[in-house]
Amino acid sequence: MIFLILTILQSTAIFAVMKLFARFKIDNWQAITVNYIIACLFGFIIYEGELTASMLMEKSWFIFAMILGMTFIFTFFIFALSSQKVGVALTSVASKMSVIIPVIAGIILLNEQVSIFAITGIVLALIAFYLTLGGGANSSFPRKYVILPVLLFIGNGINDTIMKYSEYHFIENSNELTLFLAVIFLTSLIMGFIISTARYAHKKRPVSYKTIIAGTILGLLNFGSTFYILKSMGVYESAVVFPVANAGIVSLSALTGYILFREKLNRMNWAGILLAILAILLIANA
Repeated sequence: MIFLILTILQSTAIFAVMKLFARFKIDNWQAITVNYIIACLFGFIIYEGELTASMLMEKSWFIFAMILGMTFIFTFFIFALSSQKVGVALTSVASKMSVIIPVIAGIILLNEQVSIFAITGIVLALIAFYLTLGGGANSSFPRKYVILPVLLFIGNGINDTIMKYSEYHFIENSNELTLFLAVIFLTSLIMGFIISTARYAHKKRPVSYKTIIAGTILGLLNFGSTFYILKSMGVYESAVVFPVANAGIVSLSALTGYILFREKLNRMNWAGILLAILAILLIANA
């Protein structure tokens, strides 16, 4: 359970950090690129074993890591925009509703079995997402930004499904998991460097010290949250991991938005948060 708790805490912190980017005038692409430098280095440093380019390319999961690396950075950029334009609470709800995609994939593709308590918890978690999403100040965001939560739903669902598939078929231990993540982040770093370089050539925006600091913090949180959710999937089935983690992140993000960023929540929002907590208890004890 400790892995799930760490995932929830670090994932919520990511939303908060991204929200602060706009306040401190930090360039999203630059900070996200720095984030992947830190996450990538951290992964390769703690990996134990032989490390060569040819060895990496021979890994059965290599192509999946490359695909995830490309989708990760674009989804991460949407995270930042949505947190700033739509709000922390709504962004967390929209992104974590993607739990539907990997859970269904786990049942259909991996033949995973779930108990009646887990099923009940999953249903309650989905209802909680809906309630947390409804009403309050969150409903007043400009409608032109509605595409951001939609893209988060699709992007997160695809990422989580590919990660679960790779972990189930190719990842044998924690050390292999660390290398898998490092390759994902390296691919994202390469994509980020290309995009940031192109943007610099066009807008002439140098990288500031505050951007480096923000990107470093984001990188540590990003690696940690991804590592621990994959560790969780090695203990629980995806039908348990994703609803618990996502309901927890939604609840804590809503509280963070309310307390730190003064995002107003109505009774329906709070009802969703309480229902999400109930769902966590049901699924965790299934």
